[in-house]
Amino acid sequence: MKMIDIDIAVVGGGCAGMSAALSAYGHGIKNIVIFERNSYLGGVLKQCIHNGFGIHKFREDLTGTQYAARLINDIVKTDICIKTETIVLDISEDKEIVAVSSKEGMTGYRSKSIILATGCRERSRGELMIPGSRPAGVVTAGVAQRYMNIEGYLVGKKIFILGSGDIGLIMARQFVLEGAEVVAIAELMPFSGGLARNIAQCAEDF
Repeated sequence: MKMIDIDIAVVGGGCAGMSAALSAYGHGIKNIVIFERNSYLGGVLKQCIHNGFGIHKFREDLTGTQYAARLINDIVKTDICIKTETIVLDISEDKEIVAVSSKEGMTGYRSKSIILATGCRERSRGELMIPGSRPAGVVTAGVAQRYMNIEGYLVGKKIFILGSGDIGLIMARQFVLEGAEVVAIAELMPFSGGLARNIAQCAEDF
């Protein structure tokens, strides 16, 4: 397999990956490749239609999608190579990367540096020890957010939210805005785990 020499490989095209690539580019490194498994850059920002992003970086209160668009616009103005719909299969100790895509097949890269910006995953209901054997109607907040904001589906009309972190609070507000009834937000601790702003704007106001 032919190896392509590059300076920096960024695995993941979300907020962290794009920011890292832009920072490296701004410091004079030009041969940069971003590998993203989805067909678009932006990662989880694409499903975050609520505001609260970009205040520190752009001095504006943006939605997640607007924030992603700003970063993508900055990326396309550069010579940074973007490989969407591409999955990194292997990274060796010698910084050799094997990636695969439907367009290019299997491709090898030899990189001087590698940045892993692959994000994280929500804990499953099994990890959270939620009992029961019926999977229908039990989803994580991130999945519900994706269904609503990207796929266009409301996961239910009567919603019970377990956990009062920021994503739970934000989704509670969005469920109400979409016409669903939020029966309750349950929290194990004696206080909410979300930011004061989200407690006020998402729970108390709604």
